[in-house]
Amino acid sequence: MYRLFTLIALPLLLLACAPEEPGATIDSTPFFDLREYISTETDRLSAVNTKVEKTISLNGRTERQEIDNLNFVNDLRLFREADINKPAWFDKYETMEETLSVGHTLTSYLAQDSSLIVRRLTIEQDQGATTKVEIERHTGTALSDGRHFLTYQPATGYDVLTSQKNWFGEDVEAEIKVRW
Repeated sequence: MYRLFTLIALPLLLLACAPEEPGATIDSTPFFDLREYISTETDRLSAVNTKVEKTISLNGRTERQEIDNLNFVNDLRLFREADINKPAWFDKYETMEETLSVGHTLTSYLAQDSSLIVRRLTIEQDQGATTKVEIERHTGTALSDGRHFLTYQPATGYDVLTSQKNWFGEDVEAEIKVRW
């Protein structure tokens, strides 16, 4: 009788100790999925062989080129790498949402930790379609301090503006504009 009781009670005890199924799943991308968005844009632009005009200004000297086969994967790498969806950062950004008009929204993610490179990520959407991405980055070392402002507009192109103060060398002011 004792053995029968043990055979019945043991499985019941094991089931009682089993962990419960989680009631809510953790979202692996609580913020706008910038990496996926830029990858999709890279595919879109590459598929239609988009011809671009690229203007590069470095410390006041400007060069313009028309390019038929721009490597969008490489050129948009800075945007893709500004994705803030890393589990360690989920509580390090404050989300602010603003409705500009019906179906037209502005969502900003603001860094709450000064050690983060991406200080601000702003996504403008109209009727669910992304119309503009703005990124503010801050980089620095013991020898320099850099500010980078990136703007991506799927209909027209993108800009990258960099201002770098160097303690022991020439400061750098650079701007890249790409239009399609």
